[in-house]
Amino acid sequence: MKSVRVYPYRWIVLIALMAVIMASEIQWLVLAPISRAATNFYATQIPHDSLVGPDLLTLIHLVVFIFFSIPASLIIDKVGLKWTLRSGAILLALFSIIKGLAASSFWVVLSSQVGLSVAYALILNSVTLVTARWFPLRERGFATGLVALAQYLGLFLVMIISPQAIVNNPALPTYGEGIPSLLFWLGIVTATIAVAVLFFFKEKPPTPASLEPFEIESFMASFKLLLRKKNMGGFIFIFGLMWGLFNAFIAKIDSLAAFIGIQNSNGIVGVILIGGGLLGSLVIPTLSDYFRKRKLFFFICMVGILLGFLVFAFMPILVTAFAKPAIFGFIAAGVLGFFFQSAIPLGYQYASELSYPVKEASSQAVLLMNGHFAGLVILYFMTVQGGVFLGHVLIASVALLFAATLAVLFIKESPIIITEDERLRAAIEKEAVHQR
Repeated sequence: MKSVRVYPYRWIVLIALMAVIMASEIQWLVLAPISRAATNFYATQIPHDSLVGPDLLTLIHLVVFIFFSIPASLIIDKVGLKWTLRSGAILLALFSIIKGLAASSFWVVLSSQVGLSVAYALILNSVTLVTARWFPLRERGFATGLVALAQYLGLFLVMIISPQAIVNNPALPTYGEGIPSLLFWLGIVTATIAVAVLFFFKEKPPTPASLEPFEIESFMASFKLLLRKKNMGGFIFIFGLMWGLFNAFIAKIDSLAAFIGIQNSNGIVGVILIGGGLLGSLVIPTLSDYFRKRKLFFFICMVGILLGFLVFAFMPILVTAFAKPAIFGFIAAGVLGFFFQSAIPLGYQYASELSYPVKEASSQAVLLMNGHFAGLVILYFMTVQGGVFLGHVLIASVALLFAATLAVLFIKESPIIITEDERLRAAIEKEAVHQR
């Protein structure tokens, strides 16, 4: 048995990474739960019923991520992990301050979002390399789980903070006021976090944390490898649709709240969605490991998502049939969050097993990119012409989800249906980990 040495500093690096990721998530979706209020606040600066509006901030984020992810990987390869993360932190601090100081100008806020999205791509594309360099095999799953928790926590916080910081009642003449103050103070907090952790990032520990080598594979090479795997081509598009719908749904959360009859931009639908997701992300993957079933539980997730979308798609009928239709929307939001955020980690694991021995980081990169691309397309049609096609997109989503759910039945069960710890046990047992 060969020995590897790990260093306590790995937790400092991880906490720093989690902090900037959480701050990035907040900056990404800060106006999403108050989209209607923000539209009213910036009404004199943006054309009526056009693509230009608060939802464009999220759309830009997805576009930049798609086009900058591949260059971001090349940047990591050329300048190193430490300076890539430091550059991301600097961009995050700079553009969050600009966004906060000039928050009364929609066009400055919009321009700042481009810089913030570049920072997000640099930071998020570094996660796999950070865990591979700093953590032994037995701790990588836990480290990756903490990063995912930071993402969800950022989403959860923004659903609470944004609505509480502004006037969210459309009946009041001051509807939307407070947005400049919100963006300013969030900019200060984001910049403080980014600067505070800037110098905590290091390239790598003095000695490797694992005996298993890690290599960065190009996106196109990974995509070609995965397509050669039977069942993976179909699974990539099923997963992309599911995650794309999640991205679009959370970006349009305030418009969807209006769709179910919620007049105030109070963020309650978003809180229910993310709260349900935090629960689901713990329950379903755990059950999948316990029963050693990937296909069954992913199918259950797809059915749950389909049922949630059915409620939203037919909400106009429920509005006329029931006195308080919003309760159905709240239940549907909780169901969607529960199954959406269960399907993401479960889908990652399912894909890594279907594509074995292709590296897990490669399959995750392809799924991540495809999910953002699908989200971009869906969000565009939800947003164009002031969101006039929102109801149509929901109905189309139901049809697509129905087809995707049936398609899961034709995907084979994982050929190596074991938990991640079990799959890596042989490699783990070869490493005797020593704390410095």
